[in-house]
Formats: sequence, C-alpha cells, structure tokens
Amino acid sequence: MSEIQVVGAIIIKNNKLLAAKRASNRVLGENWEFPGGKIEPMETPEQAMARELKEEFGAKATVFGKFSIDGDAELKFGKVILHCYYVRLESNITKTIAHDELRWVTPEESLKLTWAPSDVAVIKALAETGFNYDY
Repeated sequence: MSEIQVVGAIIIKNNKLLAAKRASNRVLGENWEFPGGKIEPMETPEQAMARELKEEFGAKATVFGKFSIDGDAELKFGKVILHCYYVRLESNITKTIAHDELRWVTPEESLKLTWAPSDVAVIKALAETGFNYDY
C-alpha cells in the first residue's frame, strides 16, 4: 500500500479553528479537514503548507510549529499520513477551489463535525487544548 504524505493547517483565531469541508465531488467529499494537501517531491512539509494555502485559498501564510501528533488512515487508494502545522494567515482568503464551506469552530463544535479519517486523531487531541495557541 502506498503512503501519501499530506499537510494540514491548524489556523486558530479568537480561540476558533478554521475547518474546511471537502467539496462533494472529491474523494472523501462532505468530510471536514484541516486545509492543506499533498507534499510534492523535493518539497518540505512547510513549503507544501504555504503552497497549498496559496493555491487553494489565495492566502499567504506563515508556518509555525508542528503539532504533537500525526494523523493517519488506511484508505482504498493508500495510507494517508497527515502532518499538521500551526499556521497564521498573512492575507485574506480570496477563493476556495477544493472545499464547499469554510467555518470557524470552537472545540465543542469541531467534535460534532464528520472529519476525514486521517484528521480524526488530530482534531480530538487539538480540541483538548482549547484552541488557544499563541503565535
């Protein structure tokens, strides 16, 4: 089974997390996830994070520390390994090309959403912190 390395952005503002609902016409459509995407060959996770946020949301971002755990899930097309990083947006989101909805959620609200399988362990651990990361 092939491994697919992906990154996810933990974007917190006013103790709320930015959650992204995958477009219904995509694999795992309707599931919520951390914004991000695949790490390309010869790219660091941090570079992938900044590129994905620019491509998918039109936003500039600063990548900070890595979250304490990775997520993973074995899916039909391979094993997904999710590396999450704390990120601060440096510009507004100007587009969404891979998601049907973006929502700022509290820890309690986040746990009521249906997350992509690779994101579940991370959101559960993150919700325990209370979304109070200080940049």
